Amino acid sequence: MLRILAEDLTPTSGHIQNPLHPRRALLNPEPSDASWGQAAWRQISGILVQKPALLLLDEPTRHLDHSHRLELAKWLNRLTAVTMVLVSHDLEFLDAVATHTWHLESGRLMTAPSPPSTHLAQRRAEQDSYQRRYRQQQETLHRLERDIQEVKQQARHTEEKSIDSAQRRYAKKVAQKALSREKRLQHWKESGEMLQAPREAHVLRYTWDHVKPSSGTLIRVQEGSIQWIPNQPMLQDLFLEVCAGDRIGVIGDNGVGKSTLMEALLGHFPGLVEGYLRPLDVSVGYVRQVFEDRLGETGWQYFDRHSSLPTGWGRAWLQSYGFSSHHLQRSVTALSHGEQVKLQIASWSAAGVPFLVLDEPEHHLDWPSLDAVSRGLAQYPGTLMVISHQPRFLDDLGITIRWTVAAGRVTVEPWR
Repeated sequence: MLRILAEDLTPTSGHIQNPLHPRRALLNPEPSDASWGQAAWRQISGILVQKPALLLLDEPTRHLDHSHRLELAKWLNRLTAVTMVLVSHDLEFLDAVATHTWHLESGRLMTAPSPPSTHLAQRRAEQDSYQRRYRQQQETLHRLERDIQEVKQQARHTEEKSIDSAQRRYAKKVAQKALSREKRLQHWKESGEMLQAPREAHVLRYTWDHVKPSSGTLIRVQEGSIQWIPNQPMLQDLFLEVCAGDRIGVIGDNGVGKSTLMEALLGHFPGLVEGYLRPLDVSVGYVRQVFEDRLGETGWQYFDRHSSLPTGWGRAWLQSYGFSSHHLQRSVTALSHGEQVKLQIASWSAAGVPFLVLDEPEHHLDWPSLDAVSRGLAQYPGTLMVISHQPRFLDDLGITIRWTVAAGRVTVEPWR
């Protein structure tokens, strides 16, 4: 939709009237010598100084830390004579800058003259009301069907067993009335006036009894440093330990080295770590901040390579995450960022790895998916390490240990 508004895509039908002729402002930061958050902030800054008449931003807070999200909201609120369309899963940010809401759901666009949280609260109230009315309708329907069947059976029994002609005639009249009620009920069903069953949201599948157990110390760093350039450590004086069953939240501003630290601890940057690093000897499920596809796989091929489940079970597992056969036949790179995150979580959860590492998964997930992920991972029995800029998400995961990355150091302390 945003690409159509930017005149980057032509709609299948209809036409676009846009006298503002917007500059294209679709965000897709590509870091070189900076973190993803720094690259995103650099690109946003370059767009805003141009002061376009129509500003289109696609998930502008993705990769940004809390302070930069607040700064962006202030910056956008200071702009005058600018029409903005912002796509984001960050409800707090949207409430700070948006006056109207466009809500895409099931292929339809709903509009509301209110901020997103107000619209979503009204939407939830409407859905709750609809579900109550649907339940009442179904209860009425079942009661009428039951009453009609009971009357028909009683009339049939009386007609068959009674030798009294008057009773038999009365039973026939009762049966005819029941048949008439049944026809009216059928007419009601076919009239289009009945409420349709609410669409059930996908419930993410989490069963953890297949997780391979681990024990003892998984990672230990003593007197360690991480340096890209000799004698210029990015992080130093590292004394870190990850034990089986730990639930660690890693926090810090953009560009301080959180993702680099994670990659180094997992052995992905050999030679960068100076000092003692105990090698990791358990399987790790690593959900990256940005998906890296090196094999050109389809969604199913990626899942099958990681999960090792039989085909039938694997497809049922993925279906519970909202993936249809159409999704699975597409290239992983053709999936949205949120779908890529869910695919990785689905794959590693199906694999039963004892150690899960997530690098800012909340940036790409919508609110229902993020809530479902946090509920599921809260029950994960293995070791969990999560980089995030959202304290509430870490709270929901049951994080117990905080690693704060700042000024070239990592401070370890209890979460609360």
